[in-house]
Amino acid sequence: MENEQLKQFTFYDLYAELMEVLSDEERGKLLRRMCEYMFTAGEQKELTDKKLIYLWGNIVDYLDADKQARLNGKMVRASNKMRHFSFYRNFYEAVVLMEDKQAGQYIKAIYNFALNSIEPSKIPSPVDLYYTLAKRKLELSKVRSSIGKKGGKAERIPVTAEQVNAIQPKGLTSIGMDGFLKNNPQVENDIYKSSLHLTEGVDWTMLDYELPNSAYRDCKSLHQILMHREEIVCGSL
Repeated sequence: MENEQLKQFTFYDLYAELMEVLSDEERGKLLRRMCEYMFTAGEQKELTDKKLIYLWGNIVDYLDADKQARLNGKMVRASNKMRHFSFYRNFYEAVVLMEDKQAGQYIKAIYNFALNSIEPSKIPSPVDLYYTLAKRKLELSKVRSSIGKKGGKAERIPVTAEQVNAIQPKGLTSIGMDGFLKNNPQVENDIYKSSLHLTEGVDWTMLDYELPNSAYRDCKSLHQILMHREEIVCGSL
């Protein structure tokens, strides 16, 4: 019986290091045991080889912690001390179609690519086909992760004077944000896309003129200055 709640688990470099001491067939048996433990419910066939039993004892705690967190709907935080990648249920579905020796060749090709960016020199059919499909999924995962990281960083890039000018009402003449910042070098541009609306309709010339006479004359945050713009400009009127 398959456990539909689990779609993937974290494959650590520790697993790869232990598998490197095994033959292809032994590696396939250990992988099959790992997949059955993570993706199926009920009793699983126990290992009988003493070496595999020993290696299993060194990884089962990591697998169990990952499994319980996922089953309980908790966010899985992979260990920062070990490199890792996601082993998907789809990979296990390929393992089911292979003999133990083929499964051993399959996982070796996968973890060498995922952890070390090493492509296999030659792997037999049908393992090569299953590996190619797994590689595509891993590459897509890397792309999504990269896009997510870049998106997070992009949000923290301050807006430019051009972006600010683009949302100003027509006919509004002033020194602009760039002129204001040049005249007030102590002020840091900490306006990001999420707060771009604060710049709309700002008379930068008036703000520049009144800032030295206000309580915010020593303020170094453009965001804070714009939040209190009316107080700065109208306070001296």
